[in-house]
Amino acid sequence: MGSMRGVTRRARRYLGIGLTLGLAGLITWAQPSSAQTLERVAAAGVLKIGYRKDAPPFSFETEAGEAAGYTIDLCRKIAADVKEELSLPEIALEYVAVGTEDRFRAISNGQIDILCGAATATLSRREVVSFSLPVFITGVSGLLRADAPSFLREVLAGRRPTVPPRTLVLQAFTDRTFAARSNTTAEAWLKDGLADLATNAEMVTVPSHDEGVRRVLEGEVDAYFADRAILVGLVAQSASPDAFEISDRFFTYEPYALALLKGDEAFRLRIDRTLSRLYRTGEIDSIFGEHIGVPGEAVRALFMINSLPE
Repeated sequence: MGSMRGVTRRARRYLGIGLTLGLAGLITWAQPSSAQTLERVAAAGVLKIGYRKDAPPFSFETEAGEAAGYTIDLCRKIAADVKEELSLPEIALEYVAVGTEDRFRAISNGQIDILCGAATATLSRREVVSFSLPVFITGVSGLLRADAPSFLREVLAGRRPTVPPRTLVLQAFTDRTFAARSNTTAEAWLKDGLADLATNAEMVTVPSHDEGVRRVLEGEVDAYFADRAILVGLVAQSASPDAFEISDRFFTYEPYALALLKGDEAFRLRIDRTLSRLYRTGEIDSIFGEHIGVPGEAVRALFMINSLPE
């Protein structure tokens, strides 16, 4: 009997340990690392900002090697509000350069806390990361040489009918080569567009926007497709801005947003609170004006719609 009592006591002890471990596992599962960004920042006093080096005027690197741009300044405002919310004496900003191929993976693996680049919020991307309120709206356009064939320029610029007859497009695209940067929404659109409109046209991908601009300038491709706002920034920074023409026509709708770890609602709320305040108070105008200019009607409407009340 004594032996049985000993076994029972041991069984209860092991069962208790097992339940404790099991509950701990459930608690860990219920509170994943995806909800710990603010806690990590509070503990370390560091916010890790991911940025693109080649997406002016949104995110780029200055000659001094510093991160700059419209979305970079938005993230600095967010960092200041995080510092205040967490009552931190100081908050250090760690800037991490990322590319189009690894920017979302850098969020998932904890390399960065927030992506402050020129990222379009899409449904497929929301499968792997979360997005803030929109911060800009643009669309894919084409970059051509200023001396490109007039017919091609007219079709891409929309100076022909808004939806050109198929024969016009086929004629304009015949034996043409178009480029887009890899791992972008422009690449996805161009693949689908060419397959639907002109099977005899060729598409190539490039590793950077600078490479796409160079290929247009040197006549290696007939047009380079990217978000129009980025194309404007690239041309403005080029040594020969008059050598290019940018299509006025938008082929897609691209809402930009800041990306963060999927499921981190506390951090996303902090980000959206900052953005809403900037939109609501009009403080966004000076930030936008410094990097881009006067907001157009579409962007102004975007700010108004996303000026969420507390």
